Amino acid sequence: MRPFTQSRGPALFLGLALAGFAAAAVTAQTTADPAAPLRCEITLEALSGGTRIAGRVSATHAVSGTYEMQITSRMGGGRSSISQSGDFTARPGAPADLGETEMFGAPAAHTVELQIHVGHQRLTCAEPAL
Repeated sequence: MRPFTQSRGPALFLGLALAGFAAAAVTAQTTADPAAPLRCEITLEALSGGTRIAGRVSATHAVSGTYEMQITSRMGGGRSSISQSGDFTARPGAPADLGETEMFGAPAAHTVELQIHVGHQRLTCAEPAL
């Protein structure tokens, strides 16, 4: 006779779903000061079966520059990396939306770093640890 064992599958699934929901609105900023002259942010939005990852830069005056966004995902014992880069222009009241992608897995499966270059200034924005 086999001893009775309770399946942890539903509880584990619920826990992972709640973790994904909690991370749905995760936003990282380089500074909490909304008056900072240049700010970047990363958003991780939970989707059905995946995550939408996006970057944005805001400025108190018109700026142009470049960005580099590095996304590292860990799932099922494997790891993958994606790099996006390009030019942007941001104006007061008109933040620049930077790279955006959708990946499989919950927000907690992804690590994101965003670097902004404006002239000689470099700004790094990394999503918070969950």
